[in-house]
Amino acid sequence: MSAFLVLLRMRLLDTLRNRSSVGFTLIFPVVLLAVLGLVFMNGHPFERRYVAVVSADANAAIERCVAELGAFEEVRVGRERTEAEALGKLRARMASAVLSAAPDGEGVILRVGTRDRIFGGGLVAALPAQARLDVVEGPAWGYVHYLFPGILAFSVLASGLFGMGYPMALFRQNLFLKKLATTPLPKGTFIAANVAARSSIVLVQVVLLVGAARLFFDLPLTLVSFGWLLVISMLGVIAFLGAGFALAAAIDNAELLVDVISAINMPIVFLSEMFFPLESLPRFLSTVGAWLPSTEMVRLSRAVLLYGVTDLSSLAGGLGMLAMWAAATFTISVLTFKWHA
Repeated sequence: MSAFLVLLRMRLLDTLRNRSSVGFTLIFPVVLLAVLGLVFMNGHPFERRYVAVVSADANAAIERCVAELGAFEEVRVGRERTEAEALGKLRARMASAVLSAAPDGEGVILRVGTRDRIFGGGLVAALPAQARLDVVEGPAWGYVHYLFPGILAFSVLASGLFGMGYPMALFRQNLFLKKLATTPLPKGTFIAANVAARSSIVLVQVVLLVGAARLFFDLPLTLVSFGWLLVISMLGVIAFLGAGFALAAAIDNAELLVDVISAINMPIVFLSEMFFPLESLPRFLSTVGAWLPSTEMVRLSRAVLLYGVTDLSSLAGGLGMLAMWAAATFTISVLTFKWHA
């Protein structure tokens, strides 16, 4: 047998005998294709223009307009809690138009961005009520502002899963954990120290990322919103650090762990509202995505940065969900962690 064939056989067997290589090379692309197919089965989410409706009280004119807009397949209508939130979405280009009742109670107001005047004029002509078109000036970096919470959440996600999972698996492989088992060090102390160390690094990462976005992309930021952003990021990173620890406790091979985390990352990115709202996805996927801590991170970050939400009562639900994720993953880490396999 020639040297070429011998080497070819060796490399093939080397790859096929490695579970992580087989999974990541042969199976993961198929899984990724399936996920992308489900996400985009109804077309790209931005193919349908989103019209945000603001109506604190029952308004006949608004309801007639909503019913009329529902007949157009190219338009997606949604309700917003406050006008500030709706206009925040308009400025961030998450919404193409905002529909609200006129202050005098006569007719409605349709607000659009500077690049959607023609779209707005067409909508006004189609509405079954007296409508006034207002053009709202938006920031030049509006869509970057929309993407920023997703970038922040992804950074925290990667730092949590990779930054904690991979070193722990490596410590197990090089027998460092086995050596620590001979000391009186409690498991909880070891885990807490590692979480605190990694959280400190992520905190610096968040500050640098926010600073760059503020300096170069004019990210809307106040001292209060910055404080909330730090709280949200810290709860998120603890949740993902705990998840990384739990994965390292279940998978003792560092290479396999990296492949598993890489395979987990991609679906999470698509199901966490980093690029488009969950309402645009099939119901099953949107339900799954709504329970992810990364989704809650993105929603909370957008609320404080883009919609001006800073009161605790409005943020309490999302913060509570992140706290539960953090407590759950940290508890699982403590219960499943072993010094050696």
